[in-house]
Amino acid sequence: MTTERHDSKMERLLQSDWRKQTIPKIGKETWVTVYLSEKNKDEDISIFSALIPNKSVEIASNRTSWEFYIGDGHPNCVVSHHQDDEQVTYLRFGNTEGVEPFIIKRNFNGIRKSYNEITEEFRHYHRLYHDFDTNQLLKYDDRGDETIVAKIESDRVQVRLQEIRQFLAIKEMHLAIYFDLIRYSDLALDKPPIDLDYTDDLTCYVCRADSAQFLLGDGYNSFSRLLGKKLIAPLPIEKCGLWPFDEEKEEYVDFIIDADENGDSITYSSEPDKLANYFGANPDAPNYLKPVFFQREVLTKYYAHPERFSVEDGFLRCQGLWGIQIDNNNSDYVAVFLGDLGRDLPYKEQLYWRSYNILPEGKISEVNFKRSFLAEATDPNQIDLVFKLRFSHFSERWTEKMGWSLFLRLADSDQHLYEALRTPLTNSQAEFDSQVLALTKLMIDSLNERELMKALPEANSEIKGSISKFERFLQVCNFPNVQQHIQFLRKVQGLRSASVAHRKGSQYEKIALSFGIKEGNRAAIFEKILVDATSLISDIEKHFLQESSSGIDAT
Repeated sequence: MTTERHDSKMERLLQSDWRKQTIPKIGKETWVTVYLSEKNKDEDISIFSALIPNKSVEIASNRTSWEFYIGDGHPNCVVSHHQDDEQVTYLRFGNTEGVEPFIIKRNFNGIRKSYNEITEEFRHYHRLYHDFDTNQLLKYDDRGDETIVAKIESDRVQVRLQEIRQFLAIKEMHLAIYFDLIRYSDLALDKPPIDLDYTDDLTCYVCRADSAQFLLGDGYNSFSRLLGKKLIAPLPIEKCGLWPFDEEKEEYVDFIIDADENGDSITYSSEPDKLANYFGANPDAPNYLKPVFFQREVLTKYYAHPERFSVEDGFLRCQGLWGIQIDNNNSDYVAVFLGDLGRDLPYKEQLYWRSYNILPEGKISEVNFKRSFLAEATDPNQIDLVFKLRFSHFSERWTEKMGWSLFLRLADSDQHLYEALRTPLTNSQAEFDSQVLALTKLMIDSLNERELMKALPEANSEIKGSISKFERFLQVCNFPNVQQHIQFLRKVQGLRSASVAHRKGSQYEKIALSFGIKEGNRAAIFEKILVDATSLISDIEKHFLQESSSGIDAT
């Protein structure tokens, strides 16, 4: 064997990669491996962790033995005897030295599959959500943004360093990362066992290389064991960034509120306490209720994530985290009161809105004026909001009177289509297609064909297709303007088929021409489609649900 090859094998046997590279990085990288059980052909790696009280750090950092072992950390009792007295002491973590588990290996002796669990206190302190599909622990900030804090696998657990050190600061503890690595080699040692010891403030280990045959497997001439620990220190308590040691001051974004004589933007802070009001505060400042204007595209990200956000008539909310009154009853822009921006939006969310801020282009909508200043309950006038309001009310009234639903409720996996139904915020083809798909699912695919057929004479049993069945139902019920509304539904269905369900071609061009669709007017065309859809709902309501209804009765 050449000298170079021999030296390389010796370096690996003495675990130089771990001693010189891996161990120094522990506690300095974004992710910390707090549990690992990995066996390879010639290597066996075990990593574990536990919480060490700050007062015990000096002792723990000077001994290579572990205070906790894999499988430890469960509640236990110890029995002690003094003369004839027997005393039973309950130990919450089965340990008398104040050491606490960070990872608990749950083992059920083969009856059930074992799994790893991060200490409950850490999970509760950071209010982490356990996503069982991915087996990750998630944290949500005041914007509703998601951060992965822990990744849990059967043989590995990783946790973000920042949350670990924040937790350690509050607990007044260090996290011990224990490691025990055994390597086997075909390298023959021609000398006595080799011992390498290392100790500094927070790291200690011993690496021993030996050739004792009774410790070796077939084909190996030597082995080494690297045993020790490294302690991760807590953040200084005043720097942990969590209440009540949160040093962050509330921040507020300046928004464009007007233009000067040169057309340049005039901005002002959205901090509520710096704004004027109707009670004499800050008379030289803009009023709290100064409207600030934004491009309608500001709502794009909220419509795109209906599982987190809800865009409603006059209001935007992020689940239970925050909500803000908005004026979305205008087809050209969205308006929000200056003070509401600072009071109701998290700072990072204000920054997002600032990127869509525009010079004032008009006034707040009449709907918003009546609601905000006259305290009048007012229906929306923006067609997408009008349609959803009418559709919802109609569905409830129809079910109440007829005893069955004309439009079946969307499946849970499709509910987002209704939540995000809107007049397109841009003229893009993709957004237009998505809205056509949503409307078709809501009004055509969801027609209750079974109940429609039950309401028809048996002679109509061979009718195919939801629109044809609906058409016959309307005819039997003497509904006026049947062809007008049915033709509208067929055109929308054709538009969906030609633009969403299949590749666009001559058929799409033909249907697009019938709707008057051009490159720059898709949003306006969809507004017209919603107008026609609302008209259909209104006409059905008048015919079937008014007191003098001539439609088929529920009986």
